[in-house]
Amino acid sequence: MKIKVSDIAKKAGVSSGTVSNALNNRKGIGKEKRDEILKIAHEMGYFKKSGGETHTLRFVVLNKEAHVVDDTPFFSELIRGIETQSSLLGYELLITHISIDNKEKSLLDEILKYDLVDGMVILGTEMEQTDLDVFRHINIPLVIVDAAFRNQEFDFVAINNTDGAYEIVEHLIQNGHEKIGLINSIYQINNFRERKLGYQQALINHQLSVYQEFEALVEPNPEGAYNDMIDYLKAMIAEGSELPTAFFAVNDNIALGALKAFRELKIKSSIVGFDDLPICEYCNPPLTTVRVNKIDLGRKTINRLVEIIGDQDQSKLKILIGTDIVKRESVENLNR
Repeated sequence: MKIKVSDIAKKAGVSSGTVSNALNNRKGIGKEKRDEILKIAHEMGYFKKSGGETHTLRFVVLNKEAHVVDDTPFFSELIRGIETQSSLLGYELLITHISIDNKEKSLLDEILKYDLVDGMVILGTEMEQTDLDVFRHINIPLVIVDAAFRNQEFDFVAINNTDGAYEIVEHLIQNGHEKIGLINSIYQINNFRERKLGYQQALINHQLSVYQEFEALVEPNPEGAYNDMIDYLKAMIAEGSELPTAFFAVNDNIALGALKAFRELKIKSSIVGFDDLPICEYCNPPLTTVRVNKIDLGRKTINRLVEIIGDQDQSKLKILIGTDIVKRESVENLNR
């Protein structure tokens, strides 16, 4: 007989909503109570499958302190792609949010030790290579999405960040820009490092200089990026430094904050971003950016995971999803 959430709630002496919050690691429940509910759920066999039941996948959203993973259209579309493809292939999807800190490390350890799902997807956006260590010896089929590290024996499905950044910086160069700045995040993740590499390679390959002083470090959200960009631009002006004619921002949230700073200080500068969030079409001016097919990123992640589950391919793959440029009005053509 299938164990229901209500059965766990009755034994734990709590509401079904509280059990649901505990099983999915939502806010509103203390660690001690959550651990107690998880223990009861395991003892009752909630995670065990009986014949004929829908097979289950778990999507673990890992948060660190990079302040990049948030409730944004990017991650909403990625999750939609994961959910849609899981359902299409006959899998139930469980979504668990975990912060990588000492408080919740025990929850991650418990999931990896006791979870009886068929496969697992880890959101690697804020992960570093050292964070992979905890996953090296688990027996659950595993795919890491939105991150790819060299020389690591895992399956990765990620954005081709380096090429995407290269191509949009090259677009600026083709429009006559020779001094191009970088608006980077003060919180570094692998995606941003790869985008900076693409930015640098584009400049070098076109015999243009990479100026360290042309890199602005800002908070990776519109409000923080606006405030930090105001400070950066004012400092450059006070020093009498020549500003770049264009900037590449490592994501759209940063680009949007920077656009506001340029407008407020009445500075004329082209700017491009990365991700193609829906708001980019409606900001002032509409933002030229790198389009990432977030839904396809999620779908390909599930397809790869199901291949591993089916033992169809035991080699480790690093799948990079291509990007394209969406040209709007935030780039001035200096060749005219």
